Order: sequence, then C-alpha cells, then structure tokens
Amino acid sequence: MAGNFEKKEHAFRVFSRDLKQDDFPPILFFYGTEDFLIHWAADSLNKKYVMPGAETVDYVKLSEDTQTVDQILEACNTFSMFSPRRVIWVKDYAPLCSSNVKGFGTSELAKLSDYIDSPNDGAILIFSSEEIDEKSALVKKLKKEAKVYDFCKLDRTQLLGFTEKRFKAAGVQISRELLQYLLDETGYFHKETEYRISTLANDIQKVIAHSMDGIVTEADIAQSVNGDLDTFVFNFLDYISMGRKEMAFSLLHNILTAGSDVYAVTGLLVNHFELMLEIKELKNAGMHAGEIAKTLKVHEFRVKKTMGFCEKFTIEKLKSILIQLYEIDRNIKTGALEPELALELLVGRI
Repeated sequence: MAGNFEKKEHAFRVFSRDLKQDDFPPILFFYGTEDFLIHWAADSLNKKYVMPGAETVDYVKLSEDTQTVDQILEACNTFSMFSPRRVIWVKDYAPLCSSNVKGFGTSELAKLSDYIDSPNDGAILIFSSEEIDEKSALVKKLKKEAKVYDFCKLDRTQLLGFTEKRFKAAGVQISRELLQYLLDETGYFHKETEYRISTLANDIQKVIAHSMDGIVTEADIAQSVNGDLDTFVFNFLDYISMGRKEMAFSLLHNILTAGSDVYAVTGLLVNHFELMLEIKELKNAGMHAGEIAKTLKVHEFRVKKTMGFCEKFTIEKLKSILIQLYEIDRNIKTGALEPELALELLVGRI
C-alpha cells in the first residue's frame, strides 16, 4: 500500500549523527559510488579521535602494498599512547571486490574473522571500497558484524542540503532557485553520467570564486560549471533523447562560453554518434555488449553506457544526424557558418 514505505536515511546523515554521539564500534565498513563521502567519513574519524600531531602514529592508512592480513592486524593491535582511539583505514581492499583474490585464502580470512569477532576497542578499523562483491566471504562477514555505511549517490533533497551547507560555510549567499539550477547544470541526476560529489565540490568552489560581493548569480553558475567534454556529451545526449532541446541548447552554450574548443566539441559529437551507429548496427546483427566491445576495440563499459542512448534513435536517424554533423564541421572549418550558430542549428534539427 502507498505510504507504507519509509525513505531510507542516507549514510552520510547516519554517520554525521553517529559522529556527534560518539557511537562507533571497532569495525566499520564503508562502500558506495561516492568516494568523496568515504574520504570525508574516514577523515572525520581522524579529526575526532586522533590527537593533533599524532596523525603519523595513530592514523594509519594501508595502501595496496601494505594490506596483508598480518600488517592490518599489527596496526590494529598496536595501542595508542596519545590519542583516545587509533584509526586504521584499509582502502580499496581487494578481497572486498572479488571472492577470489590471489594471496587471500581461508587462513587469511580466518585471521581477520577472529579479529572482527574480538577487536581492540582502542582502535577503529575501517574497510572501504567503492565496489564490492556480494559473494565475497569478507563482505558477508563485515555486513554481519561491522557497522555498515553505504555511501551511494544522494537524491535531490540530500544533494541540495549538501550544496547549501558548502555555500553557507563559505559565507556566500545563493537562492534556492539557483541551487536547483546548479544541480541541473551539473547533470548529477542523469542516468549515464559519472559526475560525482567530488566534482560538485570543485564546481562549488569555482562558483564561489566567481561570485562577486558574496552573492551567486545565474551567470556565475553558467560560467563556472561545465564539466569535462565527456560528461558534456553524455548529458547532451540525455537531453536530446528526452526531447529537451532547451536544456541541450543551454548545455552547449555553457561548454562553448567556458572556453571549450568548438572543433573538439564537434569532433567529440561526431565520434559519439559514429559509435552509436556502429553499436546499433552490431546489436541489430545479434551481438551482445562484450562482442561489440571486442569488434570495435572499445571498452565494454563505454559500449554499455552508449547502448542506452542507441535505443532512442533509429539507424536512419543516426545516419541523418551524422550527415548534418559532417556538414556542420565542414561549414565551421570553411567559415561558412559561425561555430555556435552551426551547432545550435544541429540541435534544432535533431
């Protein structure tokens, strides 16, 4: 029945509350696509529990070449002489991402499992990974015994709160309407985008630096937030496929106004539509994503991302768009049309 489903509280809010209440067991498990939040949480634990000046001793980050079980356990069982609690962060631990990792077998898992069952209360051991394998024995153990925080993508309300706090902390005013506009410009909520909070945090700093007298204007956002060209293309395709031409126009204007080379933008659009046409034809011939990737010598992840857009165009439509792109590219290079006008004409015709 409608109304019986409660919205799940995001991990960053749960963690923030736990931080205030000093409510952390000795074993924590962080995972999810928002690596920025994973770093924020680990650094927050460092600031709370590790004495200033004792970071080199009591805040231990174990990298890929120092992540053996013995080294992890040694770090956890070493008692702090200065700080309330020692913090040990094992980032991107391979056994979390795969159930079959060379050098990590039954005996290694047994050692870690024993420690997880009876940990040192004077230490906080953090395991973290953006991606996890649900079949991994270690993942299963941590989900059962550790305190788990899934730092997945934020929804619009949560992201608005995150963004608003950043501007307030900087002493810069921004209206709720412009906050909404900023999030739309980033493309964070587009299905195919790889835009993350880490990029948003950088873009917020650009907007703050661009704003005058501590007040953000629409122009500040338009001139500061453009993302990389690859992100632009997927956001552009997203708008085009949804029939939202006014947003595609705006995105195109922003990327060019921000100084991106018009030839690079045109070339990237040509490459993507050529790839879409090739993928569409091969898929119609009965090939799956892996076979298409091998045939075209393109990473399978990129093929899968592009396939979603291919469904929204016929082969005839893709060929028509490419013919227009070739013509526009020629007209720009010969000076027959102003670059921005030429690309805007393309959007109008699609």
